[in-house]
Amino acid sequence: MRKQLIFVLCILALSVLLSCSFFEPRDPADPDPGGEIPWHQPYSPATVVINLESSMEGRSVAMTMACCDSSYMFIANGADSTEFGGSWDFSNWDYEVEENTMMNLYYAVQDSLLPDDSLISVTMNTISSLPDPVYPEDSALIWRDYEIVAAGLDSCGWERPAKGRVMFKMLEDNYGLWTMRRWYDYRPDDYTGEFLTWGVVKATVR
Repeated sequence: MRKQLIFVLCILALSVLLSCSFFEPRDPADPDPGGEIPWHQPYSPATVVINLESSMEGRSVAMTMACCDSSYMFIANGADSTEFGGSWDFSNWDYEVEENTMMNLYYAVQDSLLPDDSLISVTMNTISSLPDPVYPEDSALIWRDYEIVAAGLDSCGWERPAKGRVMFKMLEDNYGLWTMRRWYDYRPDDYTGEFLTWGVVKATVR
């Protein structure tokens, strides 16, 4: 009788433990930093740019790359490649390279002592002389003047933003959703060397 009682008690204890969340698989930790990042269905090329700004400021690798087509290429400015090519690699900058580079960059700025909401700031301004196409179909060229601050990077500290001009080549899929296929990086018209382009800043952590 005593052995039966002990057996019943063991079964009851085991059933309690099994029902406990201790044995349940846990959700994997999100590698991207916290905070909800706004996202809009990219039914226009301009929306891709808006999503890119939010994703970069939120330091989400997954969402940043969701703005890019699988055939994405970053095309560095020719003058940057000539001037800085001896120090950093600007060649064959495809989707995989971009993904690894942005991951390195987001981790690098995370080490800064600044508050989370101050680590990256992205501003993409439209250009009046280069307006967005009104009714783009299949593909479109979108121009922006950018200013990007990435805190804590040796090449581009908080007081030294990256400045330049970008021409995005956007693609539309069969569902009417747009993604970025090319980022053509340009030095600003008033380039003096005081500020670096985004291509140079990214190349330092590639």
